[in-house]
Amino acid sequence: MTFLERDLDFSGRRILVTGGANGLGAAMARGFAKNGAHVLIADIEEENASRLAREIGNAEALRYDQSDPDSIRGLADRAGAVDVLVNNAGILLAKPLLECAWEEIRRLVDIDLLGVVLLTQLIGRGMVERRRGVIINISSQMAFCGGEGRVVYAAAKAAVAQLTRGAAVEWGSYGVRVVGIAPGRSATRMTESVRAEAVRGRAGIDRVPLGRWGTPEEIAKLAVFLASDAASYITGETVIADGGYVLG
Repeated sequence: MTFLERDLDFSGRRILVTGGANGLGAAMARGFAKNGAHVLIADIEEENASRLAREIGNAEALRYDQSDPDSIRGLADRAGAVDVLVNNAGILLAKPLLECAWEEIRRLVDIDLLGVVLLTQLIGRGMVERRRGVIINISSQMAFCGGEGRVVYAAAKAAVAQLTRGAAVEWGSYGVRVVGIAPGRSATRMTESVRAEAVRGRAGIDRVPLGRWGTPEEIAKLAVFLASDAASYITGETVIADGGYVLG
């Protein structure tokens, strides 16, 4: 086993992935499991989470509701001591700002920001006490470039990136790293509407220097690296993985 293989070995570690039943979350759950971790797949879609847990083998499904603080607290209690938390659960609000109803705005902020803050606090407390752990917050390329029709989503994801920086500063002396990933457009269920716009010529990939969509597996590989000992001196950063979109 090479030194890098040792760094990427998660044997004996517990990884909690929220929104883990589909898309990026499912890819990250598979990625960590392939590297030896015991994966906790947390999602409101219990059937899909259970199916994925059976497929992976070294995993279990935990149902919870990211919009409900009591449900989040229950998830933290059931998860127990976690070595890596991946805050991936989120929703997309894709409509012009002037057309967004207050209820829609509130729901997105509850799920994409406030739920992330609460679970980070709950799981992070145990990490601070044990003086070790990694938290990965999934942000978005929209946090760094904005986006027509996704103003509220972009604002919430920008706040997640700032949460990453702030928590990294507070908890670094306790051996806890907090890092982020800002994915670009990947082929997932949540981006179906965006990709449909691309087909109609309104949101093509012409602005992406690499000339293609990303894949969930590429984000999963990055998450495994950032959570591993190979990235032991990286904290507070949100890595933009979007094929160069924000450079355009």
